[in-house]
Amino acid sequence: MKINFKCLPVGDLPYEDNAMATKMMVKLFENVPYLAMLPKAAPTENIIHRTLENIPGVILKNKKAVFKDKDDSFKQKLAMLDNTFNNPTAENLELYKINSFFFPKYLQILKRIKPAETVVNILGPFSVSQLLTGKDEKQLLADKYYRKLVTQAISVKALWLIQQIKSVSPDTHPIIVLEEPLLYKYGDVKRENEDVTREIVINMFSKVIQKIKEYQGLTAVQSFEKCDWQIPIEAGVDIISFDAYNNPNNLNIIAEKINNFLIQGGRINWAIVPVKNEALVKSLNIDQVYNRFIKTIEGLITSGVSERLAYNRALVSIQGNVDNLPLIFAEKAIILATQLSKRIPFKS
Repeated sequence: MKINFKCLPVGDLPYEDNAMATKMMVKLFENVPYLAMLPKAAPTENIIHRTLENIPGVILKNKKAVFKDKDDSFKQKLAMLDNTFNNPTAENLELYKINSFFFPKYLQILKRIKPAETVVNILGPFSVSQLLTGKDEKQLLADKYYRKLVTQAISVKALWLIQQIKSVSPDTHPIIVLEEPLLYKYGDVKRENEDVTREIVINMFSKVIQKIKEYQGLTAVQSFEKCDWQIPIEAGVDIISFDAYNNPNNLNIIAEKINNFLIQGGRINWAIVPVKNEALVKSLNIDQVYNRFIKTIEGLITSGVSERLAYNRALVSIQGNVDNLPLIFAEKAIILATQLSKRIPFKS
C-alpha cells in the first residue's frame, strides 16, 4: 500500500465556518484533504449522526442513538439497505447520503486539487454495535441479523462517500477511517455473553473492510483507548491509528503480529501530539514532540519490530479532537503534527 503523506488528519476542528476550515485544509493538508467535522458550525456535526443518519431502526437524539425495530416500515427499509449493499448504484446509495456542513466545500477542494488520497471518518462496526441497543439496553451483538444491519449500514455509508469522491476526482484513493472509541469494551462484552466470539467481531470488521476495498478504498481503524489491535489486523485493515501519547506500549505486547502487519504493507499512525488541554498544548515544542515520538517508536523496535519498517511505515497525528481548544492552540497542535511528519527518519 503506497500512500503519499505522513501526517494523518484527525479530529473535530474548532472553526465556525467553511472559510477558515478551508484555509487550514489547503495550507496543511493539501496532499490529503479530509472531511473535517465542525461541531461549532452545526448541531448535527458529530460522528454518530454522520454514520447512522437514515439507517433503518435508528433514532438519533443529539449524540445518542437508539435502535427500534418495531416500526411498521422497518422490514421494508431493511430490504432496501440489503439491496443497496449488494447493488450500490449512485441512486441506491443516495438514500444514505451524509449531510455534513463541510461536505460541499470538501468536494470543491478535491475537484481542484485532485489529491492522491483523501480521508473520511465514520464509526466502526464494533462501536456502532455497542451504541445501538434496544430500550431495555440489551446487548444485540450476538444476533446475526443485527450484525448484518450494522455491517451493511457502515458499508453503504462508506460506499456513498467513495462514490462522491470518485465523481469529482476519479484517481483519488479514499481512506475510510473506522473510528472505534468503544473497541476497548470487547473483553467485557465477551465475558457478559460467550456467544460474542472473537471470530464474530473479526468477521464484522472484515465484511466492512472488504466491501470498501472492493470499491477502491483503503481502510484505517482508529482507537485512542487500549484495545486488542489483533482484531482489526486479522480483519485486513490497512492502517491502525492509536494513542501513542497515553498508551505508548499498546502495540509492544503483540510485536510479532505488528511486524507481520508491516511486512504485508500495513501502516501505523502514531497519535503522539497531545491535545488534552490548553496548558499542555501551550507548553509543547517540536523538539519535545519529536523526542517523545522517537522514544515511543524505539520501544516497539526493542520489542522485536523491524526498525526499517517501524520508521518507514509510520504516520503521525494529533491525539484527538481539538474543537474544545482555543483556535490558536488547536492550530498549534495540528502544525506540530505536520512538522513532526517531515522529521520522521527514513531507514534504508
